[in-house]
Amino acid sequence: MLDIPTLRLALGLVSVVVLALFYLAVYRPTRSLFAMWWCIALMCSAASPLLLLLNGSNVQAIANPTSSLVSVVGAASVWFATRSLRGLRPKPGVVLVALVLTLVAAVLDSPATNIWAGNGTLYFFMTGLFAAATLELWRAWRERNGSYDALHDGQARVALVVALCASALLVAYYAMRFALLVSVGEDSDVFATLAGTGPTTLVLLVTLVAVTFSVASLGYDEQTRALRKRIAHDELTGLLSRAAFLDGARQMLKDAGDEPSGAVLVIADLDHFKRINDTHGHGVGDQVLTDFGTALDRTMNKGELCGRLGGEEFGIVLSTTDASHIETRLMRVSDRFRRLATEHSIPVVTVSYGVTAMSGNATLSQHLAQADEAMYSAKENGRDCVVIAGSHEE
Repeated sequence: MLDIPTLRLALGLVSVVVLALFYLAVYRPTRSLFAMWWCIALMCSAASPLLLLLNGSNVQAIANPTSSLVSVVGAASVWFATRSLRGLRPKPGVVLVALVLTLVAAVLDSPATNIWAGNGTLYFFMTGLFAAATLELWRAWRERNGSYDALHDGQARVALVVALCASALLVAYYAMRFALLVSVGEDSDVFATLAGTGPTTLVLLVTLVAVTFSVASLGYDEQTRALRKRIAHDELTGLLSRAAFLDGARQMLKDAGDEPSGAVLVIADLDHFKRINDTHGHGVGDQVLTDFGTALDRTMNKGELCGRLGGEEFGIVLSTTDASHIETRLMRVSDRFRRLATEHSIPVVTVSYGVTAMSGNATLSQHLAQADEAMYSAKENGRDCVVIAGSHEE
């Protein structure tokens, strides 16, 4: 069985090697926030066990509490890395409180003679920080699973699951360490066997190795995801591009199989838009398109799609098949569109909507043709209205 100093040295050296490889292979090429925070976490993973090698020396009183502080910074960096996956900023105030309380607890617990000084407080904050990271990973996975990009980021979503499992393991382990330390104390055989220095070093070592490739995948995905997002979105309106919208709608049909999808496909066309460009210029026309995109985006629910198909034509997928609800939702878009036009002092433009129920029994091209035909029926019925394919209104 390896002794404690050897295990700590192994953890420190493995962390250094992983840090060097990750920095050169992931952070330098991508410069992503996620990769930066993970590099800091790896630095802390290397420094903390190496500082504990000084236990029993003349500098234990300094090295031991410093190791605890470095551990808190490392766990916080993992949390900040997971927040960056969702575009969220770090929360340094929370970490500052954790650092101060951990330091106070260590100083008051005789660190010169007690190698466990302040560890109860340390384990409490490590549990909380890893729990926060686990929650962010779960939210990131859930958001990606239902996004337009779900067709292209399968590897990243698998990496999120691996990282989520590893983070949850650390939450459970540090919670157990805290509970055992408080209930039976560090001198107990139960604590030494289940949560002592040896088991902890092994858990950290295995966790670090297990998530290395997953974290590298996430680091690269952050760079490519930004590029995919630019490609998948219309530059003017910010909605999905034609290709991304059609991909998303096609996937919804595929998921539905032969059953009704419970959703409808809508073609929306701005009425007399050419007249706006000819009369007021393309600058005003662009503002009209932008305002409609904003109105549309603000009205969508989770799991629904909206994109610009080209020119003044837009595609929408609503997760409802109730005719009155569909009309209410689309008229709400038009009302919001009118309010934005008034705010920006541009001409008010009406919209014609054609709707068809989505089912796996027909191709996307057939659905588009049905919705397009319904939209032209709306034009013929006086514009500024909703026509549902197959309804008595058509």
